[in-house]
Amino acid sequence: MSKDSVKLLNFWPSMFGLRVHYALDLKGVSYDYQEERLLPNKSKELLEANPIYAKIPVLIHNGKPICESLIIVDYIDSVWPSPHKLLPEDPYEKAVARFWADFGDKKLFDAGSRLIRAMGEEHKKAGEDFKWALMKIDEALGTIAPGKPFFGGDAMNFADVALAPFICCFKAYQKVGGFVLPGPEEWPNLYKWVDAVNSVDAIKISTPSPDKVAEFAEVIRQRV
Repeated sequence: MSKDSVKLLNFWPSMFGLRVHYALDLKGVSYDYQEERLLPNKSKELLEANPIYAKIPVLIHNGKPICESLIIVDYIDSVWPSPHKLLPEDPYEKAVARFWADFGDKKLFDAGSRLIRAMGEEHKKAGEDFKWALMKIDEALGTIAPGKPFFGGDAMNFADVALAPFICCFKAYQKVGGFVLPGPEEWPNLYKWVDAVNSVDAIKISTPSPDKVAEFAEVIRQRV
């Protein structure tokens, strides 16, 4: 285990920050954690570490800041390759893992955010988009690693780490966003994946309570 100085700046509800927690915990890396307060009270350390975007998460490794969640996870995987690589060595498998991580940002996060914030027709469209995104993940799990619990087969890989933070938000999407989550008979691969992710000890360390996430989502919706 590395004795390097490792620090994570984050805000607890952030799914992007949760990715970094998961990567560090899966690798067994010891790190300090600094909870950030966002607008209007961002810390001086955050503003200095990420002067371009001034956003969390930021990983500070031996005094050097790394920003943007997927870039950070890639960095962690390179610096701490044990106990297993998150990004596959095979170029095609690596590209597939990156694709589904990006899919989470562009499709799942976008639709989920609109579910919490939008009203009327926009809210209805968000629900349709969110269901479509989950359906595609279910299909991908059945084709990329058939019979296996993770995108990475028997162990979590880059795509799993990128998408896993959405799991603790499902209750918020249902309770606050009004989304009706289909059952395991419709999406068997997705439910198998959710159960597998939730059973990983390293994932349990940093995952916030779904009830707490739903409460936070309710605050956001009321503000909107």
